[in-house]
Amino acid sequence: MENNEYAVFFEAENLSDAELRQMQKYFKIRRRSGGGECEINKVGDNTYKISFMEQQAQERVLERKDHIIKIEGQEDIHVSLRCESVAESSKQSQESPNQKCASAKNMEKVFKLDHYLLRFLNECKNPHSDLESHLSMISSTFKINVDSEELVVVKDPATEDVYSLMKWEFAVDEALEALKSRYIIHFEVESDRFAILEENSFLQSDNLKIYFEKLTCLAVVVGERKEVEKMLTFISGLQDKQQVQKECCVSEKQFHLIKEEFETYIKSNLPALKITQERTCVLLKGPEKEVHAGENELLKLAKGIKEKRIPSHRPLMTFLESSGGIQHFQNRFQQSLRSPVMLETSGSDLLLLSLSDGALEEASAAVQRDLCLETVRLENVQKSSAFTKLKDDLSEAVKQANHRSVKVELKYQDESTPDPKVQLVGYTPEVSKLKNIVLEYKRNHQIHHVSLPLPSPEMVEHFSEILAIGGIKKSSVEIKPTSSPSPCVHLTGPRCEVETLKDSLESCFQSLVTKRCEVKGPGVQQVFQSEGARIFQRVKNSHLVGILPIDDKQKRGKVPKYMSSLSVPFTSASTQDSLDSDKAIDINVVVGSLEQQRADVFVAPMIQTNMTSTLIGSSLLSKAGQQLQNNFNNAKGNNKLKPGEVLEVYATPALGCSKVFFVECAPKGNKHNSEKALRSGLRRVFELCKQKSCGSVALPVIGPGIVLSVPVKDSVNILTHEICEFLSGPTGCLDTICIAIMANYAHSEEMFQTVCGNLSAKMVDNTGKALFQSLTSDLDEIIMPVDGIELHLVFGDITNETTDAIVNTTDFKDFKTAGVCKDILTKAGPQIQAQLTDVQVASGKIFTTPPGGFPCKTILHVCGERKPDVIKTLAKEIVVQCEHGFYRSVAIPAICAGQGGLAPNVVAKSILEGVKEGVQGANLQRLKIIRIILLKINVFLAFKETAKQIFGSNTQLKAPAPLVLTSATTRGRSAASIRHSGSTRSSRSHSLPLPVTLDLSSLVTSLPDTESTAAFLVIGHTEDDVSNACRDLQQAYQDQCSTHSFFPDEIERLTPEEMGQLLSKVKSLHLQIEQSSSEQWVVKGQRDGVNEVVRLIQDALRRQVREKDQTFLFSQVTWCILPPQGIWQKLPIDVNYKLEKRDVKDGIEDAQGKKWTVDLQNMKATSCDSGQVTALKRLENPSDFSVPVYWDNMSQSDLLKVIALDPSSKEFQIVKMGFKTTVNKTVLKIERIQNMNLRRLYEGRKIELENRNDPLVGAGEKMLYHGTSEASCSSIMKSNFNRNFAGQNATVYGHGTYFAVNASYSADPTYSVPAADGTQLMFVARVLTGYYTQGQGNMKTPPVRAAPDLYDSVVDNIQNPSMFVVFHDCQAYPDYLITFK
Repeated sequence: MENNEYAVFFEAENLSDAELRQMQKYFKIRRRSGGGECEINKVGDNTYKISFMEQQAQERVLERKDHIIKIEGQEDIHVSLRCESVAESSKQSQESPNQKCASAKNMEKVFKLDHYLLRFLNECKNPHSDLESHLSMISSTFKINVDSEELVVVKDPATEDVYSLMKWEFAVDEALEALKSRYIIHFEVESDRFAILEENSFLQSDNLKIYFEKLTCLAVVVGERKEVEKMLTFISGLQDKQQVQKECCVSEKQFHLIKEEFETYIKSNLPALKITQERTCVLLKGPEKEVHAGENELLKLAKGIKEKRIPSHRPLMTFLESSGGIQHFQNRFQQSLRSPVMLETSGSDLLLLSLSDGALEEASAAVQRDLCLETVRLENVQKSSAFTKLKDDLSEAVKQANHRSVKVELKYQDESTPDPKVQLVGYTPEVSKLKNIVLEYKRNHQIHHVSLPLPSPEMVEHFSEILAIGGIKKSSVEIKPTSSPSPCVHLTGPRCEVETLKDSLESCFQSLVTKRCEVKGPGVQQVFQSEGARIFQRVKNSHLVGILPIDDKQKRGKVPKYMSSLSVPFTSASTQDSLDSDKAIDINVVVGSLEQQRADVFVAPMIQTNMTSTLIGSSLLSKAGQQLQNNFNNAKGNNKLKPGEVLEVYATPALGCSKVFFVECAPKGNKHNSEKALRSGLRRVFELCKQKSCGSVALPVIGPGIVLSVPVKDSVNILTHEICEFLSGPTGCLDTICIAIMANYAHSEEMFQTVCGNLSAKMVDNTGKALFQSLTSDLDEIIMPVDGIELHLVFGDITNETTDAIVNTTDFKDFKTAGVCKDILTKAGPQIQAQLTDVQVASGKIFTTPPGGFPCKTILHVCGERKPDVIKTLAKEIVVQCEHGFYRSVAIPAICAGQGGLAPNVVAKSILEGVKEGVQGANLQRLKIIRIILLKINVFLAFKETAKQIFGSNTQLKAPAPLVLTSATTRGRSAASIRHSGSTRSSRSHSLPLPVTLDLSSLVTSLPDTESTAAFLVIGHTEDDVSNACRDLQQAYQDQCSTHSFFPDEIERLTPEEMGQLLSKVKSLHLQIEQSSSEQWVVKGQRDGVNEVVRLIQDALRRQVREKDQTFLFSQVTWCILPPQGIWQKLPIDVNYKLEKRDVKDGIEDAQGKKWTVDLQNMKATSCDSGQVTALKRLENPSDFSVPVYWDNMSQSDLLKVIALDPSSKEFQIVKMGFKTTVNKTVLKIERIQNMNLRRLYEGRKIELENRNDPLVGAGEKMLYHGTSEASCSSIMKSNFNRNFAGQNATVYGHGTYFAVNASYSADPTYSVPAADGTQLMFVARVLTGYYTQGQGNMKTPPVRAAPDLYDSVVDNIQNPSMFVVFHDCQAYPDYLITFK
């Protein structure tokens, strides 16, 4: 419309044609939008222009500014109109044409309002009253003129002074704006919705009116906004119920062909039908009759569409879809063909649609002519920089071709394979152009091979240097030099580049100068191997040459000659490690039978070569099956082993081992022979373990059974002695020793305590070195954190405890029967026992007494009544009373598990549950430690298992925990090297011994000739450059060499081991050592190697001085530490030296490698790992005697010290255990006797017997007992046992000093004479028994054993001694004094 010049504008995104038609319809209807005749055009990206024919229509739509256009089935369109020809500021200042300004004269203002709104205000009471109320508030009234569409607001003249004209006008404008905002007008032009409104006119109310225009089918709804919206929603719902919807299977492209004809038909015949185009169908919506009619017409038109399918390829279809090619062809066919043609993709085919067969044929020919797909193979074409350039060229060509639109696409296929491809797809001219580029590349870059001979074989390995010297740059040609079958270089690559490179190389070889250069001297090869890169680079840079090492095969194949008279082994570090393959040994003491264990080797005893002659052998056979007996018989054959021999038998899969070593033992009858055979057998077992490279061995304590009948203590002493003897030397691959102890054996507790005690005492030898890595057991103390307190399970004796509170279990009647109750009350004293006599204690209650003489703060006496519920109640009450009594710790026995007779698991469950109930949730503030003390192994194991069930996984091992090596010296080698070599350790050097007198001259002649030659091929551009480079190579070698002279005495002071290291260095570093005319020894060779030899000799001299100082100090002063096992250990010799020199700022390491910080002022050490604090002590040794490690320090003037042992110490417990094994009396006190003179004489006698006797017998040191009286006690401690007093208690076996094997014998009042208070005294003595024989009453000395040697002692029964008699005063030493009652 050319006359539509009154325009407004709005912004919107991507409006469809259908949406624009709906909007134009909306703005043409004055009653809906306020507009009139108009048209809408797009004038910018998102800008649209509405051109009205009349200015009033423009002004009316601008008055509302914001419009909402409702479109069926879509979201509402919101537009905001603007008039660009008028500035915003101007619009704000101008008056609306719908308003007439109020004049000062008549004080009224006229508003132009919609005809229907004025009717609504005039006819409806509520809106009329609402407007009247708002205007009355500003002293105004109004008049409505529907015909002129005016609302006149009149101001009351009486209020002229209240409101100024401007304020009044502003207030009136606000009131009218509020009116327009509250009440809206909706124009409904759709016929079906008009009909619905007519049928439902009852929807009108005081706040909503509907006006019907019959002629134009227009319905106008006026009312409050909410009411109008509610009504329109209701109408839409009714409309949806009356309409149907139908999907017609006509594609978008098909519909495009018939759209115009179909829409014309619909407009004329089915105006209520709405059409929505989907991608795959057409959606018809409207009255059911019209929908069916529209569907029939649409399908009828669709049948007239012709199709033509063009078979193609998927890449072409993809190209058409992505490049807009389909639209391109459709536009082209729209212009060039009479009938439109549409294109669709169908899989890998192209589908053409049209209403004309002729148009289809023309379009098909055009498509097949103009589209093209080409795939070009690049086989045998090297992928090099040229290939990259090809990619760049193709990329640029594609870019140019697609400058305006996408004409061609390119894709590389199988790039990672030897046969890559280029795929080109697009319009034929562009594809042809790119294809020509690829074919040109193929012609120029086909792979070509050529070989070129090399002048020298050395050039093969260093060909890159030849290229650099010749100035030949890298290219895409593959260069592969080779020496087989002859020196040459293979060139592979694009033909043009290969030929060019070949010409360059031939020219280069002809122009270069080459010369062979030889440098001779000791270690010359090593000099150029270590410093070659730096030397070569300097010479190359100086003379612009290449230096190629020559590999002289003849010299390389020469084998150095060694003289057969060589007496010093040259053991390198790696060789030494291979010889010294000892492992750090872990010893595990387990509770259980041998057949339950797992190890490489089991050890079992036997008699008369009969596997089942012992219970252990029978148990193994029972588990292993008959095959073990067969293996045993095969190994034995017809042989009968002698006592002390070992039979090696293969195990069966049922056993947890590979082999069983059966030890032939001597039958009971002659104890001396039995012990000798057992020692010999165990020694042979460990030797076999080393020879057979066994990693682990499991064995029982052999001897105490009914077959052999060796006393427990002697059996354990033999086993632990042989283990320690074995560990003092090389042990091969053995790393674990497992000692199995049966739980229910009569002497299990004694056996376990003795094994652990003996091994703990031997863990570190007299030089401060660890014999083994760790000692662990199944009975190690267990700690369980429970609600802020620690619950301990301890295998031990409650009478050794020092907690604040001690629990005594009693029936409050019998205080005399031997047991824990008697021991506690005896130590507490008669006053405490008197308080318990006749006392009445209710069930589940505790009777408390003072401690008396017992080392605690209180004693809690309880009676379990053999009832689990009573025991549980008592356990809980013990916790409560200790908390109320402010006691920090308490020790509880296994109530009723001993004499009470209850099963251990029942007692464990009752006590642990009672403790748990007493602790959990109680928030204990004072009580922190509860120790449950368990005397029997089976009881401890029951508590351990029950604790896991009750407290879960909170249990943790406390002590003695395994000690893990860090970097300490362990039996001859640092732990750092141990870790490096897989936990290997060394007891001593395993190299062959060297002669005492070393002939260095003969040793030197045995060394290989280190004079060698390094040959090079020097390549350069001129003769001068090459010659100067050869000269500089000779000088570079000389600069790296040096010589050093040693005086003969410096060499002579080296130990054989250090001499071996010296010669090993000379050999490994390729040095020369020779004697000069001045008798000095001269070392020549590489400077670093010579310096290493110099350092080695100087370090050896310094080490000798240092070790001499350390050894001398170690003989004078011994520093000791108290480890978790509770038995004093010597610290290593170097740590001893540091402590004495107070050099402890970096801490110390004990024999196991555990690190400690040291407080010398308080003689304390703190573990760096756990924070555990332990004691240190310093012992001063006389010049001729080393003080025992378990002694307290004594000055030179202290000839005698009597030390009372702490009942909680391990030393006290071990001595007490030996006593209590056979005596039921109560130990009140144990004192250690430290007599310097007596011990010196005793140790001297011990050394004498060890040197004189067979190693299997040795000094035969035993811990024996000697009862005494109070009168004799002091004399014995001062001057030892005196043979002159023999006869006081009979001399049945000779006139000597008598010692009992069992304490029970010496505890007899005849020997341990009771004092006035009933206490008795007994010495625990160290006795050297050596070789012994049967004693006689008339003997004053032992009889002759083998002239001139005598026996060392006599016994009461040579088959099974219970009494030993010695005739030498220095052959016994009173070690401890036990006071008991």
